[in-house]
Amino acid sequence: MSSSETSSDNSSHSSSEVQAKKTRKRRRTKKKVVKNPSFKVMIYKALCTTRSKKGLSRPAIVNYLQENWELSNVWRYHFNKTLADLVEDECVYQTKQHFVLDEDEREEFKGKGKRKRRNTKTKKKKNTKGKKKGKGKGKGKGKGKGKGKGKGKGKGKGKGKGKGKKKGKKKN
Repeated sequence: MSSSETSSDNSSHSSSEVQAKKTRKRRRTKKKVVKNPSFKVMIYKALCTTRSKKGLSRPAIVNYLQENWELSNVWRYHFNKTLADLVEDECVYQTKQHFVLDEDEREEFKGKGKRKRRNTKTKKKKNTKGKKKGKGKGKGKGKGKGKGKGKGKGKGKGKGKGKGKKKGKKKN
C-alpha cells in the first residue's frame, strides 16, 4: 500500500506543478497595451506642426512620434504602411525624401478641433410675389445691353488702350 500512496502523491504533485507552469506562461505572454491615436492621426499632427514648405523627412516624423507617444514593439511596420497608404491616396505628397500634407487635408484636420463659426449675416428674403409676364430680356439676338462681342474691356495685360504685339509674320 505504501507504493500506491507514493504514486498518488507523485501524480497529484506533478499535476499541480504543470498547472503552475501554465499560469506562469500566461502571465509572461501578456503584452503591454499602449493607447495612442491611429498612425494616420499621429502622422497628420507631425506634418501640421511643421511650418516648412519642404515638409518633414521620415526620420523627423519618427522622432516626433517617439517624443510625443509611447510606441509599441511593432510600430515601424504600421508607420510605414500608413505613410505609404497616405501617399497613395494623395493625402500626403512625397517630394524627394520629404512628406508634405495636402492643403485641403491640413485645413480639414486643423478644423476638427475648432468650433465652427455661426453665420451672423442675415439672409436675404426672396421675392415671394409672382414674376411679371411680358417681354423680358432674353438671351436671344437683339439690341440689348448684354454680354456680347463689341467694344469693352478685353482681357489684355496692358493698362493703356494700345494694341499689344501682333503675332505672326513680320513685314520688312
